[in-house]
Amino acid sequence: MMPCSAAQETDALDVRYTAPVSDLYSGHGWRVFVDEASLPDGRRKKVARIERADSVNILAFPSPGKLIVLREYRPYYGAYIWMLPSGRVDKEKDIVAGAQRELQEETGYRAGSLKHLWTVHHSESMNFANHIFLAKDLTEDPLPQDADEMIEVHLLTPEEALKNIEESAKVHAVSAYAVRRWMGEGKMA
Repeated sequence: MMPCSAAQETDALDVRYTAPVSDLYSGHGWRVFVDEASLPDGRRKKVARIERADSVNILAFPSPGKLIVLREYRPYYGAYIWMLPSGRVDKEKDIVAGAQRELQEETGYRAGSLKHLWTVHHSESMNFANHIFLAKDLTEDPLPQDADEMIEVHLLTPEEALKNIEESAKVHAVSAYAVRRWMGEGKMA
């Protein structure tokens, strides 16, 4: 590893990637492509990257101290997992509208107050983000669930929710992160 100066570290923040080198696949809301970007010292990095619509994850509180958590069957895992209401923002361009739609589809509630808390990324080779929202002032206003989902809605304390999420056969990492961060710092949001 080469040491770098503070100036080099600052300059590294301004490095932008170039146009994709070649497309490998595009379909079903996904795009896989080979991309190339500059390193601060002038070398180039070439990797396969994927791109899709961003996702939303919702910390929804229908009453003080109770969090809505889903137990959802994931057929490619062959198991149920615990997670926050979540989904892709692929039917609208606005992430707030996407969060409201996902909340209604998956829980049957509409948020009177929907606040963006945090945005997280998985990896630089995965070109999409997860936007975490806080939903309050919930009222019943369901939208039809997606036909290919099996979802149970549960009301748990944040501590119970985190335990169930982290003990799932496959952990929904963004849900675990969001609940854990909320318990540590978000309660003031």
